[in-house]
Parts: sequence; structure tokens; C-alpha cells
Amino acid sequence: MNVKSGHTINPFKPTKRKSFFSSKLIKCLLFGTLVYFVWFISVVIKIAKTDTSISPSIDVDDRAALRRKISGTSTSRVGEESNKIKRTEKDPTKSHKSKDKRERNAKRMNAAPLPQNNQQGSSGIRLQLSDFQFDKSKVEQAVEALPRRMKTLTAFVEDALNDEIPGARDRGERENRKKGDHGTPPKFTEPMPVRTTNPESLRMFEYPKTDSCHELASKLPVDAGLSVEGKPVLLNTQNRRYDYDVYEDAKFCPVDADAFLPWIHDMFPSSNGEFIHFVAQNKRRCNTGERFEKALERLEPQVALFQAVGVKKLKDDEEAKSLAPEMWVPAVKDNEDDGEKYAEGMPRYRLASAEEADDEGEFTRFICRFHTLEYDATSKKTNDVIVGETLSVFPMNYEYVNLRKRKDGMLTIEGKDNGLFWLSNLRFDCPVPDNGNLRGAIASGESVLDDGTPSIYVDLVPIRTHPRYAYEDAYYTKDMVGPNWASYINRFSNTSKRSPVYGTKKEFGFEADKIFGKEHVLPRVEASGRWTNLPICTVPPPPPPAPVVEANEVEDHEIKAQVASLEGDASSQDKEKPYTLTACVWASATFHTRGGDRKVDDTMDRTREWIEYHLMMGFDHIYIYDNTHANSNSTDLIETLSPFSNSEVTRIEWPHIVCNNNIPAHENTGERSSQYAAESSCRQRYGQYTEWMSHFDTDEYFIPMGKYDNLKDVVRDAHKEGTNTLSFRSTRAYPNFNHMEKFSNGGECGKEGDPRCLAKKESATFLETYNCDFLPPPKPDWSDRAKKQIYRPDYVLSHFVHYSTITKGILETYADMQAKGKGWDYWYRESKESERFTDDINEAVMIHSKTTVPGNTKGYGKTCKLGFVPTWKDKCRVGFPIPGNQKIENATTADGYEPNCYTNERVTDKYVPKLRELMHKRTGKFSHGK
Repeated sequence: MNVKSGHTINPFKPTKRKSFFSSKLIKCLLFGTLVYFVWFISVVIKIAKTDTSISPSIDVDDRAALRRKISGTSTSRVGEESNKIKRTEKDPTKSHKSKDKRERNAKRMNAAPLPQNNQQGSSGIRLQLSDFQFDKSKVEQAVEALPRRMKTLTAFVEDALNDEIPGARDRGERENRKKGDHGTPPKFTEPMPVRTTNPESLRMFEYPKTDSCHELASKLPVDAGLSVEGKPVLLNTQNRRYDYDVYEDAKFCPVDADAFLPWIHDMFPSSNGEFIHFVAQNKRRCNTGERFEKALERLEPQVALFQAVGVKKLKDDEEAKSLAPEMWVPAVKDNEDDGEKYAEGMPRYRLASAEEADDEGEFTRFICRFHTLEYDATSKKTNDVIVGETLSVFPMNYEYVNLRKRKDGMLTIEGKDNGLFWLSNLRFDCPVPDNGNLRGAIASGESVLDDGTPSIYVDLVPIRTHPRYAYEDAYYTKDMVGPNWASYINRFSNTSKRSPVYGTKKEFGFEADKIFGKEHVLPRVEASGRWTNLPICTVPPPPPPAPVVEANEVEDHEIKAQVASLEGDASSQDKEKPYTLTACVWASATFHTRGGDRKVDDTMDRTREWIEYHLMMGFDHIYIYDNTHANSNSTDLIETLSPFSNSEVTRIEWPHIVCNNNIPAHENTGERSSQYAAESSCRQRYGQYTEWMSHFDTDEYFIPMGKYDNLKDVVRDAHKEGTNTLSFRSTRAYPNFNHMEKFSNGGECGKEGDPRCLAKKESATFLETYNCDFLPPPKPDWSDRAKKQIYRPDYVLSHFVHYSTITKGILETYADMQAKGKGWDYWYRESKESERFTDDINEAVMIHSKTTVPGNTKGYGKTCKLGFVPTWKDKCRVGFPIPGNQKIENATTADGYEPNCYTNERVTDKYVPKLRELMHKRTGKFSHGK
């Protein structure tokens, strides 16, 4: 008998007939059939879902109909339309499909053929690069033919550059960073490889909530906003969210997915229509803790955007092909009916050194393509009309600023670069093409239709290069740093007693030919990651005229004088600009303190009082950036601001969420991106209308002192002395016990009948309540760090909360100083005449009335008594005024409390009564002296 290995046959056991289904081959066939059937059913279901998921109001091109579509309900702000996303799959071998094949595929998917043009359903692209004449009536026809009345703001996301050599990058050891270990930067392929991207290798994300020019800044895709439940979608404290899908987040903001896209918070035209100003933030600063190593590496291009590059314009597409034949080119010309439209005849560029670069391309970072709409009566569709292309310009050279602040470089591998405040906010401009009446249509606002629909757009195409890590690689010219640049670097190393952080080179300067080569052609716009259809809206409006106030409406002589001041009792300085003194404020009706420790909800009352006080003190106008909708959907500051006229207050809707609300000392350092962007936006929008400007909070009061009764006179005299920035030292004031009442909340503050905390009396103003400082005047030097400033926006070009970070002085180059007959030094320090502190006693002082929430007063009956030894956790947070501001040892109140705070008598005797009177006249809340 036959015996197989390991098996024997029993001859006495009857043989069993095998079933038909017992054959292995048959089993495999049946299993395969079952798998195929399941797959077929799933495909049918998927096609059905895909067919119904496409919004009828949004046209999709033929290519996108066959690609994977990513969509879903977003957790955006309540009432806002969800962002629709389309993703193009990567297939570099297939850049085009024939018309017949696309239609066959569409039919096979049981879907009607989609429009064969661009995503807006237009019939083509036309170039009008000269003699452009804006015609509003024709534009209105074109807009009516669009499904959404405007083009959809879209981000095309490109993959990261592939020029980094693996293995060189090292973040360094955490315990060694205080000793100077900032990691090791990567090395890159030289020359940098040409990008071979094509339109189908890009992912496309649409943001239809940007639906008009009305409050445009609030509709830009900055973050995900709030969920329906009112909780932040992105947890922004305590490192809780450090690993996530960047393409899912790109539904709301694409910057994490493509870090070369600027994180735009605001954009608007210049008053003459010659530029489009952009206000963006550096997203790499949002999270710098240990857990965010991947994000820090991924977001390094955010710093590259601050660094200019040079480009040279090529003759035509043929020259581009000859230099870089491996780059993508359209398979057919744009006048052939293949369903794909690409603009022919537009400029092409290559990276170049400063010596080779064109004048307009010597210091740039973006290609700016401008386009509008026209109606084609024959096809009854809307055409794209390209009206020009320019290269971006910087209002300041950030790399040069970094040098003059004596910094090693603009970023480190470890990522702890939050101290480089001047690299928090990115500003750049796109010059508007000088084409017919294009600039005039933008400057006049005519290009924006009556309902807020824009008709002119700009596409923003970043020029992608890896960041420059070491300052010896910085991109300077001899006019900027002089002929002996290397000697300045050596001096830097010697005077700082250390070598450059990443310094290994003997020759200094940016070697563009070595790093880029001479054949690095930039891809066509259509094959580049970019922002498209950014709407160009209206110029920030000039100040409205002040209302006429009849003299018989004002009773008090001092208030009469103040009203006259508000109407403009102008000196020659006032006549140069509409305003002498304005303020910018980032405020929210409710918010959480840093770290999410306490919720504060007294802003509405505070804001109204704070505005009244500073108008009383000579501020001409106040701009409120209302951040309430970053914290709550239930309210805002509109009602709070309603008693004030539009000549006194302007409200800007600003719902952008702080990307990291940790305290500054946290391992993952806090970054209040929304606040920083609001400040930059305000300076850029409204600095043109005022001689002096300030950015401070609604708990900070500027108090005129000495011979001054208003702040206008303070800044006028300062200007005569050559001062450009006035700084106010800051120490925290505490609530005066005399203006407090017992408080309970059923929790930590006790129950009704047994209150354990204190709260401000409704009948008291915030100013008088917090007129109680634990330190006598003048304020100590250590209070410099938290200073606030009033500055001249014509001189201070960038400001960051407490500091004038970029001034005209720091931007003066070697050539500038040579022309003045003065010496130039790489290390710049503002002169004491240009930036100084106020005299607290004889000029002006600041009261910082930061809210002390009731819970923080718990235990005051123990901690505020004479003899209590305070600890970091347990200490007195309630003020008991020192009689006559003369401290007496071991003195107590009748209840045994230790007098511990100094009051400003001028505030008590003069400013509070005046404030109460003005508030009573405006709102009826207070009466004089009560």
C-alpha cells in the first residue's frame, strides 16, 4: 500500500466518497467568487454615496469626479458652512486623460459628466495683461453666472521638499540645551533638485465659508473654530494633542499639511490700490514642547517664508523646458478642447543669486497672480481673466533684523525659538499690476459689489526652498552689511564669547549658485502648492467725522473741555493725520486665563468703562478686535459697544483661536497667536491714520500725572523731544477691600449665608476698585518686562505686545549710514531718546487692574491679617489702603487687617468722579460720586 509521510491508511475502514465541495480547487473558486461579490456590492454602495455627496452648488472638474473625495461634516463654528474637500490622487505618470475616456468613466460611475473647465464651471482662461478696464456691469453678469456668486477660496497642498539628506538632523539632548546644545541642522542635496510636481499630485481643499468681503478676516481658514457643544476642537493647553492627521485638519486650515502656505489671518488693499497687504502668523511657534518634534520639523518652512530669495525671469516656456526638461508641462495648449485649462504666456522663473536676480525679484518669496471674471454671452458661462502677475515684497527684511538683534539664526532644530518675537508675525505685500484701471478699481472699492461679493482675486504661490539655519548663510548684499561682512561675523563670535550655533563655514554669505544651481526652474503655477482665489476686498476705511456736540448738552466745564479735545482741538501735528492717538484692543466677552486656570466673564462691563475712560483721556478712536467667538457662540461685544458712535469705536470680528494658551513658563510655551495677529492687523490697517498708537488690554489704565490732564499732551511733548516709543512699567494691582462685598457660589466660595470670598461691588468702577498697588511709586525696574507702550506707527513697523520689535532705525543699512556720514554696526540698540519709560510721578503711569476672581480671595480673613507669613500658594490677594500712603509698621485696620496697598490720589479725587459722570450720561449706570 502507499503510505504518505506521517499518515497511514486503515484497510479495515470503509472508504468515504468525497463530496463535490471537498475539492480544494472548488473551495478556492467559491471563496474567490464570494470575495468578488462582496467587493462588487461595496463598490456599488460607494458609488451611490459619492454621487449624492457632491454638492449641487459646487462644480467639480472631470478629473476630480474620478478621484477619491474626502468630505464630511466639520465641527466648525455654529451656523457656518462645512468646508468641502477634494483630494487629487498622486499619479505622476498620468497627467491627462482623454475627453472620451473621462466621459466613459463618468458614465460607468452612474454620474452625469461634470463641467470640463475649472472648478468654478467657467468656460476658459483669457489673458488681459495690458489696457485692462474694469466694467462693473459686466462683472455683475459674470458673478450671477457662478453657482456661489464668487470663486471658492482653495488651497492646493504640495508634498514636502525631498532635498534633505537622511541621518544628519539631530534635535539634541534636552538636558544639554541650557549648555548650548540646540541640535544639529540637516544637510541638503546640492544643487537643490527641481520640483517635478504636476496638478494631479496636489491635494485640493476648499473653504466655501469665505463667502463675501463682509468681515473677511473672520472667514479665513485659520482654525476649526468651536464645536456645537461649545468646546474647542483643538485643545490648546497642556500638550494634550500632539499627534494628528494633518489632512483631516486641512479641512479647516491647510498649513500643517503644507507648511509653505502662509497662515493668513488678514488681507486688504493699500489705500492707493498698489499693494495687497497680508498679515500671517508663524505656526511653528504654536507648539514647541518635547512631544511636538514631528510638528516642529514639518513646520520649518514657516520660518523659510520670512527669508527672501532671488529669482530671475526666463524668456519663455521653451527656455524653462531647456533648463529643466524633467518638469511637468501640459500635454496640450489651453486653446484645445481637452477639458483642462492652463494659462499660456505667463512668466516663468528660476532661482538666482542677488547679482543675477531681476530688480523686482531680488528679495521675494511668493508669486502673486491676479485674476477677475468676465461673462461669455455665447456659452453663457463665466471666464477667468488673468490681469497680471507680480512678485511679493517684504515691508522689512526679517533676516537683516535678526542679524542686528545679534541672534545666531532664525530657527533652531530644537524649536525653542519663541523668544524671537519679531518672527511671530509675517507681513508681506503683493504689488498690484499696473494694468489699466485695475489699481483704481481696487482703491475705490468699485471691484466689490454692493452685496460684498468680490470680483478680483489673487493667487499666492510660495517659492519653496529649505530654511537657512545659520546666520553665516544669510542672504545679504554689500549695501546692507558692507564689504567686510566676514569681519563683522568674526566680531560677533568674539564679543559674544561663543561660536555661531551652526557655524562651520569659513566663507560667509548665501551661496545661491551652489545651493540652487543655475537651472532650478520653478514649476508652473498650476503644478504648485498654493492659495487660490483669495478675494481682494476694500481698503480699510478712513476715520468717520466726529459728531457735533451742542454746548448746552454738556454741563460740567471739565467735560466741555474734554469734548472739545475729542472733536479735535488740533495742533499742526493733528492736521497731518486724522488722529493723534488711537488704541487697539484684543478682547473677548468671556475667556480663560493662561493655562485654562480660571474663567473670566467681566469683560463686557470692563470694556465699556475702559473705553469711556480712555476717550476721556484723549484717545481719538479705539479699535476692538472682538475675540468672543473663539471662546463662546452665545454672545459677543456688539451690545457692549452699542452706546459708542462709529467715530469713537470700530469693532472687528476676530474669532481666531489662540493656538496655545499655556503659560509662558510651560514646557510647551504658550503662543497667543490670535492676539499677536490682531495687533499686527490693527497696526497695518489703521496705523496710517494716526500719529500715535497703543496696544493694551481692558484691565490696563494709562493715568496722566504731574502737569498733564490728558494723554494727548503727553505724547505731543514726547514727540518734540524725539521720542518714538513711550513705555509704561507694569505691576499688578489688587482689589480694594472697601469696594468689595462678600460672595458665595455654592462651591469653593461657600454657600449662601456663609460666604467665603469677595467680589467687586456693582456700584464701584473697576478703576477705583483696583486703584490699589502693593508697591509705592515709582515702579521698580523688574516691572519693565511686562511693560506696555504707546508708539509712533510711522517709526515702529512691527510691535509685539510689550515690545517695539522692528523700527526704522534697525532697518538702516550700511549704505544708509554711509550716506549720512555715520558708522554702521551689526548690533543695533534703540537710543534712550527714541524709546524710554514714562516718569511715573510727573508724566504718566499705568494701573494694571487684572481681574482677581472671587475664588482667589478665599481665605482673605486669614492671609490678610497682620503677622501672616505668605507662601507661593497662600497669600493676601485683597488690598487694604495705607492711610495717606504712609506705611506704618505693625499698623492694622479695626478688624486686624494689615494695610498693604498704595492708592493714586489723583485717580480717586479727579478721574473717577469724571469717569462716573461721563458713564452716567452715556448709559445711566453711575451717578457722580456714587
